[in-house]
Amino acid sequence: MLTLLALSQSGCLNSLVMAGKVILGDPKQPSGFEVATGKSLVEEEKQILIHCSAPSYISSEHDTLTSDLQLELISRMRRNGLLVMSPDAAADVLDNYSGQFDPKLLAMEMEDVGYIFHIQVDSFSFREDNSPNLFRGRTKGRVIGYEVRGEEGGRHSVQVYDQQFSTQHPGTHPIPSDQMPKSVFIRRFIDKLADDLGHSFYSVHTGELFAQ
Repeated sequence: MLTLLALSQSGCLNSLVMAGKVILGDPKQPSGFEVATGKSLVEEEKQILIHCSAPSYISSEHDTLTSDLQLELISRMRRNGLLVMSPDAAADVLDNYSGQFDPKLLAMEMEDVGYIFHIQVDSFSFREDNSPNLFRGRTKGRVIGYEVRGEEGGRHSVQVYDQQFSTQHPGTHPIPSDQMPKSVFIRRFIDKLADDLGHSFYSVHTGELFAQ
């Protein structure tokens, strides 16, 4: 314990984390969904549908943002043992109607889905304020989750989760634009966002949270 205190006072955060692992192991932080509902999406073993959306002014400037984010998030969820449906599953249904996200419609039309999650990106930028030659990503939005209940012919969605998110990358100093291509920076920013959003769905080791 004295060693942990000394490391903490010296500001050696990584050393503190490693020392904590040696003494206490590396415990896991439950997912945001489990904390809010008491249910583990891994243990539930139900098919999960992920749908990402953004306002038109964001989509027009970053036309692959929602699809890239959706693919990265689904990949992480599958690696962590969740049963996630194809990224095109929701689009195939919604395109036949208004095209707008509608959890009630998805619950009725998709007989295999057990949970529906809407990743709603409300803001997205990748340049430092008042400094066009510096890269720093910032985004905010909400994760809204619905549980599908009922039997065939009477299936309906019930909102069970609502969590705001806010991600900044990098967390320390911005990156000069002449040191990294814009496309590479945006890709890394989306990767960071997918990592952060993943914590809503699956548990992570405490050490991973400190490392970020």
